[in-house]
Amino acid sequence: MGLRDLFRKRGKTERQETIKITLPAESLLPALLNEQIRRLGPSHPETVETGHRLARVLARKPEHRTMALDLFRQVTSTKAEMLGKTHPETLVAMAENAALLHVDGQPVPAEELWRYVVAVRTASLGPSHPDTLAASCGLAQALEDLRRAPEAAALWQHVVEHRTLQLGDEHPDTLTALNNLSVALLDTEDLAEAENVCRRLLRTARQRKGDQDSWLTDVRNNLAAVLHRRGALAEAESELRTVVADRARLSGPEHRQTLTARNNLARVLFDLGHLDEAESLMRSALSGRARTLGEEHLETYKAREGLAALLVARGGGREQEAAQLLRHCVNGYRRLLGESHPDTRTTRESLTALSAAED
Repeated sequence: MGLRDLFRKRGKTERQETIKITLPAESLLPALLNEQIRRLGPSHPETVETGHRLARVLARKPEHRTMALDLFRQVTSTKAEMLGKTHPETLVAMAENAALLHVDGQPVPAEELWRYVVAVRTASLGPSHPDTLAASCGLAQALEDLRRAPEAAALWQHVVEHRTLQLGDEHPDTLTALNNLSVALLDTEDLAEAENVCRRLLRTARQRKGDQDSWLTDVRNNLAAVLHRRGALAEAESELRTVVADRARLSGPEHRQTLTARNNLARVLFDLGHLDEAESLMRSALSGRARTLGEEHLETYKAREGLAALLVARGGGREQEAAQLLRHCVNGYRRLLGESHPDTRTTRESLTALSAAED
């Protein structure tokens, strides 16, 4: 057999290459869930597990967050009924629900869930168990959003101490908790200790190699917040310009942390009197948050409130837009934080003062 005939024959006998088609989980799981509900019933373990899987998939997509929250509530309720409210699987679903509520800007229900999970895990596993510490982190974040900084700082201190003992002082989980502690210390006005923690973290981050750029950028953002609070505006501006550029390079111009850094830079520029650039950055951060987080997200309301303050300071007929922004904030804070929350009260007072001045 000639060489050409040999290769021609081999080509005829070889299997043809095929292309595997993989459908995304969010396309497959709803159909599977509906089939299991019909065939097995909504409380069957397989049905509940599929619902839980679907909730986790949807939670990763901002456009499906409302559906994910509804599924988490159903899964948690069913697991509590079938397994018991304190069962480990129920607590896992409850914790995931709380974490998504926090991402969605709903700290009040998030705090309620996290507090329950922390209490049950503390009683059953102990206060220093990794699962208890993880839940304590979630509770601390909710408390920060609710402006209860001393409670949050105490929780972060607890987590830092135990993670240092269990994992070491340079483990990523320890450093993350320490970074969050610096934020809580800032909110309690312990500026000296907050700055000490930030600078310690910066030294550690600069010594480490690998995928630390993003983490280093977040630490620098928090250091800039401390510098801003204690009046070191020029240094804060310099840090934040670097942070905005680095975060945009690492994560994109509309990443949540990029928008936070941009808004923080705008606030520093506002205090420095650079109002044109400050307004441009604030509007950019507001529109970015509205697109990526949603019009009714807590962080979007924070951006509106900051822009309103700048518009009032600038004057020149901008007060009407500022009042409109503040009305939106008051309604949003009432819904998300409650009537008695400090942010609700101060924003309502600002709106009243502005309305009186216009009259």
